[in-house]
Amino acid sequence: MIIFKNLILKISSLRFAISLIIFIAISSGIGTFIPQGSNKNFYIDIFDNAPIFGFLNGEKVLKLQLDHIYTSFWFLFALILLCISLAACSFRRQIPSLKASLKWIEYKSEKKFSKLQLTSSHEINEDKDHISKADLLLKKKGWETYKFKSHISARKGLIGKVGPLVVHIGLIVLLIGSAYGSFTTQSKEQYLLPGESLDLINESKNSKAKIKLVDFSIERESDGIPKQFISKLDFSSEDLKLNEIKTAKVNQPIRFKGLTIYQADWAISNVVLEIDNILYQLQLKEIPEIGNQVWGVLVELGAESKKNFLLTIDNENGPLKISDIENFSENILYLNEDPLEVNSSKLSLKKIIPSSGLIIKNDPSIPFIYFSFILIIFGTIISLIPTNQLWILVNQESKKLSIGGLSNKNLVGFKKEFLKLSEEIKKF
Repeated sequence: MIIFKNLILKISSLRFAISLIIFIAISSGIGTFIPQGSNKNFYIDIFDNAPIFGFLNGEKVLKLQLDHIYTSFWFLFALILLCISLAACSFRRQIPSLKASLKWIEYKSEKKFSKLQLTSSHEINEDKDHISKADLLLKKKGWETYKFKSHISARKGLIGKVGPLVVHIGLIVLLIGSAYGSFTTQSKEQYLLPGESLDLINESKNSKAKIKLVDFSIERESDGIPKQFISKLDFSSEDLKLNEIKTAKVNQPIRFKGLTIYQADWAISNVVLEIDNILYQLQLKEIPEIGNQVWGVLVELGAESKKNFLLTIDNENGPLKISDIENFSENILYLNEDPLEVNSSKLSLKKIIPSSGLIIKNDPSIPFIYFSFILIIFGTIISLIPTNQLWILVNQESKKLSIGGLSNKNLVGFKKEFLKLSEEIKKF
């Protein structure tokens, strides 16, 4: 029993909770550094040649479950321990403190007033009912009072004592929601061309819908750097009797029937070329060896002697670069301009078709996460409310009225209120 009690004391300590939070934060940081959820060969190929910290090779990364940190047993165990720590602290400290603050404390002797933060006293007229008048004054000013024959106990801002407990509950809900989301979140990345559709099925909500990319555009800075990606999506559903257009932007996702649709990426998927008076729609692929966000395709050109040329593009407005893979000579072809002759073939660029990269995510834990943030914010705000206590004692023998007060926060502000109350009570 003693061992269990000591264990609870250690788990509920602030030092232990802070240590766990630091451990979880460091682990999360490692999770952003190491790609998560890839196949085993990926980690062996990458980290065997360049071990992390000089000793963590691919095999050790897999053994330590660093390839799926957020669902690893040790990370989840740390989350569970933190939940237990917060719950133990709440039961051991916050709840008893709240219960104690709900009890009325009586000060029946003048000696006790000397221990308070603020005190004052003055002579009174025994013919006047000072206690009743002081009680009425305090109630008018929002104080909760407990009146006795010769003394009063009063308090204000008791809700501030609830704040830490609400914050702890919010953190526990956040941790549970995060762990739940690690196992239940489903995510899919899809590239859509204008006019293409995608079926959405949310099994948890038992709803079906279809989205169609109506239009995709890119806003750029004056120097050509992408500023914003915008997808205009048409949502339609016979089951839900729905037909409406919504817009997704970077950092402005669309939420639809439990699903979240993010604007994540873009690509140039196709170009329409006219080659020797014949229209071709060519599908492009990303070529990371040439540069970031460069797409291209290898085509054969020439009326008589055929040669391979690499067509590349890095902008939805063009131009298209045509490179001879033998001698690396290069030609530039602009959108809707005069045809260009390459190896006796005439080429003209008719259309550039960009595609929108969307991430469709189903995360049942989102309501828990939002609710936890509401609790944490609300608890933090009410924690800032000071709890003030006030005692008034009338001593008929010494014909003296004593006033004393305590405050757990903002003693300077409470002192001003205390002095003002003292002056008003002196006038009775």
